Amino acid sequence: MDETTKAHCAQGALKGSLNDGIHTFFDIPYAANAGRFLPAIASPTWDGERDCTRAGPVFPQLASRLDFVMGPTCRGVELSEDAFRLNVFTPSLTGNLPVIFWIHGGGFLTGGGSLPCYFGDELARSRQAIVVTVNYRLGLLGNLYMKGVSAGNLAVRDLELALQWVKSNIANFGGDPDAIVVAGQSAGAWFTQLLAAMESTNSLFKAGIMMSYPGLPPLMPETAQTLAEQFCRIAGIEPSGEALRTMPVERILALQTEMLREQSVYAEVPVLFRPVSDDVVPANPGEQAARNFAGKPLMIGWTREEAGSFFASNPSLVSATYQQALKKYTDEFGEQGKQRYERAVKRRIDGRPYTALVDLGSDKLIRLPSTGFAATLQSSGSNVFAYQFDYPSPQDAVGACHCFELPFLFGNFENWVEAPMLAGLDMSAARALSTRIQEYVLNFVESGNPNGNDLPQWPVYDGTQKPTMHFADLIHVVTNNVNTAEH
Repeated sequence: MDETTKAHCAQGALKGSLNDGIHTFFDIPYAANAGRFLPAIASPTWDGERDCTRAGPVFPQLASRLDFVMGPTCRGVELSEDAFRLNVFTPSLTGNLPVIFWIHGGGFLTGGGSLPCYFGDELARSRQAIVVTVNYRLGLLGNLYMKGVSAGNLAVRDLELALQWVKSNIANFGGDPDAIVVAGQSAGAWFTQLLAAMESTNSLFKAGIMMSYPGLPPLMPETAQTLAEQFCRIAGIEPSGEALRTMPVERILALQTEMLREQSVYAEVPVLFRPVSDDVVPANPGEQAARNFAGKPLMIGWTREEAGSFFASNPSLVSATYQQALKKYTDEFGEQGKQRYERAVKRRIDGRPYTALVDLGSDKLIRLPSTGFAATLQSSGSNVFAYQFDYPSPQDAVGACHCFELPFLFGNFENWVEAPMLAGLDMSAARALSTRIQEYVLNFVESGNPNGNDLPQWPVYDGTQKPTMHFADLIHVVTNNVNTAEH
């Protein structure tokens, strides 16, 4: 049985749970809902104790397209437009531990800090760090830009409020407000980059961890406006968008899915609503981060087959023909397409059209943007530590896929209920690799350097397109394994 534990924040008293030495406080409001498409407002205070012993809601969403690998992570979870909540996992309510501020991924459409797959109790059990996970608004409800309806970037401002809340309150949970490390995966890595770039947030944290960073620029306002008007056409409403204020959330979510399907392109990963360039969000966040975050350390990495998570569920991609794959390469590289395609097939033991498409998609969306950002920050004076996660999933055709490294980071494999990517995994080997990854990450959180006693040396990134660390099996090597694909 869990015991209860008590803490305070600026709004009032909190009752959490104490289990195996970890104090957990779920469902803490960092802000309050002011209405759809409006910036959140400060959370009100409360009398007495707020019950924070159970996970709270997440923002509205449908099943993720990555349920194919991750399993039904959101099944049975309460959905609410008032889910401005964060969760704290701490080994002690006194002390001065560094803080991991975790931003979940989900393609700007799905996910939530309250989902069990992101619970940080196992990481906190190291007693080296506190973990904070956070919700932010998703999809059209969090990223709509439309004149007269929404100024856009509501999700960005949600995260800004949450980070400011942690800065102001984490000392009450045994955390050091001057030792916050912002970390995120996929869309969470994108937001990590953005927070490092923004004038209002880059000074609030000391380092960043970016896992599977998608190199997408913010939308320009005119593009975002066109996207919003397209949504209105699909919905059959006036292009003013006024009806969106009262449209049932279930219909918004269904229309998002329809729109996503319409945007689909062969061997690509479509992204719909996302942040917009304005006076707060720079049009070039990578370059801006190199200026505003210069000198602060960064850990950044990707999985070897990022696109496997998205492509393996599509039979037309898994069974792609030579002609289809070659056309994709030719469309991408012109006269060099055939040569690049042949090189992609030859560098793999199981090389075929499908693996060539996975490599191309992984490079475009994640690996090349990641190495580009790493080089940019390295040239600004930051110590950058880059990795590639090579450990493959047993699931057919996905490889070392997007999101597969997450249970290794959190060490909470048992929370990934019905995750196909984990079915048949050698759990003894997986937990050993997880322990090693956590050691590196926690060292980085403490000092800005992942290296430590009895760990294989992880060199500082040298600005090339190659990682300086491979997480491949129980032994971490800093040279490429001849049996793995090098992009």
